[in-house]
This record gives sequence, structure tokens and C-alpha cells, in this order.
Amino acid sequence: MDRLSSDDRMMGEALAEAAAALQEGVFPVGAVLAKGTDILGRARKTMASNHLSHAEMNLFHKVFMGDYRFSRADGLTLYTTLEPCVMCFGTLLHLPIVRLVFAMEDAYGGCASVTLNGAPPRHAARPVAIAGGVRRDEARALFASFLDTTAEPFWREGGAPHFQTAVRGEPVEISGVVP
Repeated sequence: MDRLSSDDRMMGEALAEAAAALQEGVFPVGAVLAKGTDILGRARKTMASNHLSHAEMNLFHKVFMGDYRFSRADGLTLYTTLEPCVMCFGTLLHLPIVRLVFAMEDAYGGCASVTLNGAPPRHAARPVAIAGGVRRDEARALFASFLDTTAEPFWREGGAPHFQTAVRGEPVEISGVVP
């Protein structure tokens, strides 16, 4: 299976997690961790208005708690429906993940385009390949559905206007990220 079709299939798994979150009334972010075509774990955002229950963090806790045996040589890829925030991206840098694939750019809080110029040696020596825009339209549709149906005051009152504009309008280009 070539990388493009593998990315498409794995993002489909992440989108399914996001759809499950949406069904629960939660911001629809889903994440999958894969080693090649093998899924090591999957998760979704689990609580409304909780700053720590991000899909990626839930996934990292599932896969990397305890005595795991993964290394960067395993070629682990994180698939997520939304560009990771600084917390999730920073955590990713600490883990043996070598590639990040996301569906939709997060014009409000995404950090995949953050450069690591001047980063500490641990991070400078551990680059992460990044690809964005895989099944973007499907992710945007989930986020639009959430924005149309949520009762959360933050979103109803126009919170994260950059994000809402990107969902409702044209995608926002982020430098350094391949769309």
C-alpha cells in the first residue's frame, strides 16, 4: 500500500473517532497512531471544555503508558483530524513519533508550523515529518456540524474566531506545512 492510500485509510480511522466524539456532543477531534498499516491505538476528545482531554493526549496515554518498547526506528505516525495544539505537539516531540499527518489546519491554535530553530538538542535532533490537508473537507464538515449544534457558550459566543472562519470559509494557509 503506498503512502497516500495508507494516509487516506488511517485518516479515515481518525475521522471515525472524531465522528464518535461529535455524536457525544464533544469537539470532533480523533487521533490514530500507526506503525505502517498497523493501528497501535485510537482515541478522541472525550470531554467538552476540558483542556487536557485532547484526542492526542488520550491516545498517548493509551499507547505510551507503562513499559512500551517503541523507538523512532519503528516509524510511528500520528494521524489527527486537527492540527495539534502546543501541548499535543510538544508531547509528540517527546515520544518516538517520526511523522504527523493531520486533516485540517488550526488557524487558532495549531502548532505544526512552529519551527524548532534554536530548540534544545533533544528536539533539534528528532525532526518530525509533517503533512497536512489529508481528507480536510471531511474534517471541516465535522467541525461545521459541531459549530452548528453545540451548546457550549465559548463556541456559541464566537470563541476562536480564526478557527470558525477557517471552518466556515476558505482554509487558512500555514507556512511550512504541506497542504
